[in-house]
Amino acid sequence: MLFKDDEVARAEAKAVRENAGWYRWTHDLVRVSGADSERFLDWMLVNRIAGTPEGRGKYTTMLDEQGQIIDDLVAFNRGGGVWWLSTLYGPHAMRWFDAHREGFDVVYEDVTQAWDMYSVQGPASAQVMAALLDEPVDGLKRFQIVERQVGETPVVVDRGGFTGELGFELYCAREDSAAVAEAIAAAAAQFDAPRLTTLEVYVRSLPMEKGMALRQDYYGLTPYEANLGWSVHLDKDFLGKEALVAAHAEGERRAFVGVEIERESYEDIAQKEILYKRGVPRGYVTQMIYGYTVDKNIGFAVVDAARCPVGTRVTIGCNDSPAIIVEPKWL
Repeated sequence: MLFKDDEVARAEAKAVRENAGWYRWTHDLVRVSGADSERFLDWMLVNRIAGTPEGRGKYTTMLDEQGQIIDDLVAFNRGGGVWWLSTLYGPHAMRWFDAHREGFDVVYEDVTQAWDMYSVQGPASAQVMAALLDEPVDGLKRFQIVERQVGETPVVVDRGGFTGELGFELYCAREDSAAVAEAIAAAAAQFDAPRLTTLEVYVRSLPMEKGMALRQDYYGLTPYEANLGWSVHLDKDFLGKEALVAAHAEGERRAFVGVEIERESYEDIAQKEILYKRGVPRGYVTQMIYGYTVDKNIGFAVVDAARCPVGTRVTIGCNDSPAIIVEPKWL
């Protein structure tokens, strides 16, 4: 829960938007290898994985047989037939792989406990990283991943993050975590970049302002309903393709949208809170938070596409909180 007058949260959000900030942020990490690793991932994921150059990654979704999203993740080609999958739901992804691995020479394991991850985000993040690493990373492309060193400690760095700003994610062996955190703190201090302490700022508030959603927001939607049609490659086969193509041909019944609460006070609106249009249920809120850059209570929702276009006035929850449907991105 975030409040408009939370001075610590506001200062942390401001640091990332205007300068830089850093925090520990450990995704689940699944290592995939084997002779058919690329072919297997190309079948399991909607984006084109085959042909991804070594050292590059792609954002993608994974679908069930009905063509609906069950996970979103980034797949990195680490070379030599080895891939890293960065996801919030590693065990879930592996169970899904178990059900669909027949015919593929592939091995996968959850290596989350072997690694720790830190994120440095904001316009000055490249400067912080230059002070931290043996070689600069300011020339990296989005989702490019390289090996570097912090002092004598080997680390893996990718250009990425979940704030919508320039940023980098740094993976280190779990036993090196404390030393790496100390080094990041020292480098960040040179640029007055604080360590973020408010989880909801860097997991929800900052990302939402830039239109960056969590898997919980997209779960059960098709990529087209989730505004992720750009990532779907229909010129290849993938699990759920037939159902997805059929659903898309019929037209999207649901829409992934933004909502704004039309009052100054904080609204404690829970996940899956019902959204009403003239008293009739027309969707649900997936999450809502205070955005310190835009100074609004903002959220994501899934609504009836035909009856709730952008600009529609609605109410949310049993308190009939007044809101308006907007595009799901504020900055």
